[in-house]
Amino acid sequence: MATRWGIIGTSNISHDFAVAMGTLPRTEHLITAVASKDKVRSREFAEQFDIANAYDSYSLMANDTGVDVVYVGTLNEHHYSVSRLMLEHGKNVLCEEPFCQNSNQVQQLIELAKSKNLFLMEAMWMFFTPAFTILGEEINKGIIGEPLQIISSFGTPMSESLIQQRNSGGSILELAVFSVYMSQFLFGPEKPQIYGTCGQLTESGFDKSASIILKYSNGRISTFLSHFKVDLPNEAIVFGTKGNIKLYDPFWSATKISVNGTDINIDVPHTEKATRYGNSVQLIYEIQEVRNCLLKGLNESSIVPWSLSIENAILVEDIRKQLGVTICK
Repeated sequence: MATRWGIIGTSNISHDFAVAMGTLPRTEHLITAVASKDKVRSREFAEQFDIANAYDSYSLMANDTGVDVVYVGTLNEHHYSVSRLMLEHGKNVLCEEPFCQNSNQVQQLIELAKSKNLFLMEAMWMFFTPAFTILGEEINKGIIGEPLQIISSFGTPMSESLIQQRNSGGSILELAVFSVYMSQFLFGPEKPQIYGTCGQLTESGFDKSASIILKYSNGRISTFLSHFKVDLPNEAIVFGTKGNIKLYDPFWSATKISVNGTDINIDVPHTEKATRYGNSVQLIYEIQEVRNCLLKGLNESSIVPWSLSIENAILVEDIRKQLGVTICK
């Protein structure tokens, strides 16, 4: 029987989520509903992806008995409220990263999922990609020796007017979250010392750029940049005592990885419709993880467990505070 999905929000990432799901068997994954606050956008999205139900209310989605699990692809500031509404109405939830705007909201959602015996996962799709799997396997084999340094970046130019409108988090929450998660994946669950932060804030108090140094035990360091004004390499390199592994642009969905100078190219499924973000057809791997967890009766994924989401939410919050960002309550 197919897992019946509802999509909340008609954003670019929701579009790519639906495009990616289109490469999977409909006998396993079926989008049965889409919800947006804009009725026209919901109907257009439904028509584009052959979805039976189009809602202009999140409550209608919450009460749809034909939906097993919802994907929350709204703006960041709505992740918490929408996910909470769905959990309260008995829906399993896959929520786009970053999970919430602060660690308290993340903990509240997890406690609610526990009490309702429901599945909940932050959609950190980077962890499920083939490149990231190769990264972990090669490091575990000791191919680069002891990993001691990570250098990564994510920068994409935006107009100043658009930057000023981004009151849902800034460059750390929207871009550097991938670098934070990568750091904790390789060097955690230890909480690092935030050794250095530097950045520029918008008039409304959110970061438009940031340069961060995280210091872990045994000489391990992660250095990363995020920026709304300039293009950055958008690559990640892990340096060890015997070599290095490089994930090419975009490192969070790389289709090329270099292990000690030897390139590995990764094939991804063909899509009938173009995606709006690079290589985002790889969302299929987290989609498959959700179905596997539901079939096994699991409430959380072992790859992106609740504990990891809490650890990272706390770390991201502390980084933003050091930058001078006002944290939403």
